[in-house]
Amino acid sequence: MNRIRLTASAIILAAAAAVSIASATADRPGDATVNTLVRGNSAFAVLLYRELGASEGNLFFSPYSVSSALAMAYAGARENTAKEMKETLRFQLDEPQLHSAFKQLNQELAANAHKAGQKVNIANGLCLTGGDVSKEFKAVLKENYDAELFAGGLDRINGWVERKTEGKIDKILDTIDPNSACVLLNAVYFKGAWEHRFKDDQTHEAPFRLSSKEEVEARLMYQKRSCQLLTKEDFQAISMPYKGGRMSMILLLPEDVDGLAELEKQLTAETLTQWMAELDKTPAQETELFLPKFKMETGYDLVPPFRALGMRDAFDTGGKADFRGMGWPKGELWISQIQHKAFVEVNEEGTEAAAATAVEMQLTSARYYPVFRADHPFIFVIRDNASGGILFMGRVADPRGNRK
Repeated sequence: MNRIRLTASAIILAAAAAVSIASATADRPGDATVNTLVRGNSAFAVLLYRELGASEGNLFFSPYSVSSALAMAYAGARENTAKEMKETLRFQLDEPQLHSAFKQLNQELAANAHKAGQKVNIANGLCLTGGDVSKEFKAVLKENYDAELFAGGLDRINGWVERKTEGKIDKILDTIDPNSACVLLNAVYFKGAWEHRFKDDQTHEAPFRLSSKEEVEARLMYQKRSCQLLTKEDFQAISMPYKGGRMSMILLLPEDVDGLAELEKQLTAETLTQWMAELDKTPAQETELFLPKFKMETGYDLVPPFRALGMRDAFDTGGKADFRGMGWPKGELWISQIQHKAFVEVNEEGTEAAAATAVEMQLTSARYYPVFRADHPFIFVIRDNASGGILFMGRVADPRGNRK
């Protein structure tokens, strides 16, 4: 194969791994817990890819964002709920090692990108939407995830996500339930320039083969340069570094135009690790590279995939959900929705990508704390508490104010 022909889905697999940072698998001396976390996250990334990839079409997500958001929820889980979450997310560390490993990895990812002149922003948050959580749970989130703690509703949540993703994702949730207690949030933003920029005048219209029977016109970027290229029996892998060499996009390309399904069958955490290790050891060689420009936005309801992967008690409304670590008795707090959205654009300059994950924790229908909802006419008094003297007194019949 003299030219690299890229199918959209193959690109998406590689981009998701590169942008989410879940594919960094090389062990580093002294960082055993972080290495363990990365290996578990990589295994989860492949599992979630299989679940989301069951539907046809493009695919893009950030397994790192999903893992981070659910790791915060896991900090409040207990007993079988915690067991199922740990197994599904492939967490191989016990608390508190897991949370401290996330803290270290978040710091490393941002620092590595900064040193290379790239940008990786990772943000976590906890929005109290109608309930509260224990001081101990807040402390875990603040200490290990640098989580922003704030109160509010849909506008505050979506506004937070929009800011943290630099406007690439303007809305993560469409609704929150009246019994919503809190929403756990994660956002990841990445912007990287290629080590070897594509020249604009080399980009051209060319056929992009959707299958052996169908093709469309696409804008293909082109360059000829020395790069690491791994050729296997039925696919090729290429490494495209971003400036500084600390981050890269890995592309996996089936030999056969219709070979993506077969390549996906081979894909496991172990094979992905093996292929990347082989690619890292491959000497650079002069290569002609054709890569389509693309831009996409995706959104996923992650509750069905997580149920399929074995995480069930966390969603149970009948008393099995156990989030006592958040300060609520067993069965009174459960995960009502997990929403994930992602954005990616690849062009001549490089890659820009963003993702956000929201985990809504909902109370059972019965409230366990008083509610005062002034959503109808009321009387109000302004008094001096020491003497009891009434300074002002009034009535609100229309909060828009007096009208003449």
